[in-house]
Amino acid sequence: MTTITIQVPGKAKNKLSAFVKELGGEVISVSSEREQAKKAKLLDEIRQGLKEAKEIHEGKAKGYSMSDLFDGK
Repeated sequence: MTTITIQVPGKAKNKLSAFVKELGGEVISVSSEREQAKKAKLLDEIRQGLKEAKEIHEGKAKGYSMSDLFDGK
């Protein structure tokens, strides 16, 4: 099988999915621009957190105590 990634208008999603299934294919993933933006933001936040953790581990940044986190410092 071949995997194809395409962008279509939201209103065409259901028709295209049905067509692919009719041809014997499988729809692996369906996501909107909003979902992709959320995913990109989450991945950026994870990257930033890992970068901060690495800097703390290397002594380049100061870590936070639990009281700092809960007190909003």
